[in-house]
Amino acid sequence: MSASSAPSVRRRRWTSWIPVGLVLLLALEVWLLVQLGHLVGGGWVFVLIVAETFGGALVLRRAGRQAVAAFRQTASVPFGAPVPGQQPGVVGNAVLAGAGGVLLILPGLISDVLGLLCILPPTRRLLRALFVRLVRTRVERVVREAGGTVVVGDVVEHGDVVDGEIVDGEIVEDPRELGR
Repeated sequence: MSASSAPSVRRRRWTSWIPVGLVLLLALEVWLLVQLGHLVGGGWVFVLIVAETFGGALVLRRAGRQAVAAFRQTASVPFGAPVPGQQPGVVGNAVLAGAGGVLLILPGLISDVLGLLCILPPTRRLLRALFVRLVRTRVERVVREAGGTVVVGDVVEHGDVVDGEIVDGEIVEDPRELGR
């Protein structure tokens, strides 16, 4: 059997495992709530679920207001320019706090822990940094695969660098017109 006649092996993407992971997470959440119910009683588990849902709704409401205000401020300046009076990462913080609120609204202990990690400032800063790094590396990989140029700081990677000098003036097609 030659290499060209071998059946093509399709690489399974990690995203195809998301539904399986969600079902396993749901089963684990239910099991943990049942175990907690046996430990402290079903009434206390119900109170916990109501309290976490109410707290998540409050967090989500506050994060939504912050996100809308940050997006409005950010939309009023040119892309990439610093927003006057706005700390870096405000939009990312609001988005992570919103995600934390959604996770708190969902019943379950694991989602509560993940929601709290998104809400607490030290872990939120860490999650934001990890997310930015993940997005940056994926975008850079896609740009490189497409044959584009990636600029990291002052360094151009995988691109053509032309040494020269920028001179203000007219664009001249023929260098002899410059009097050289």
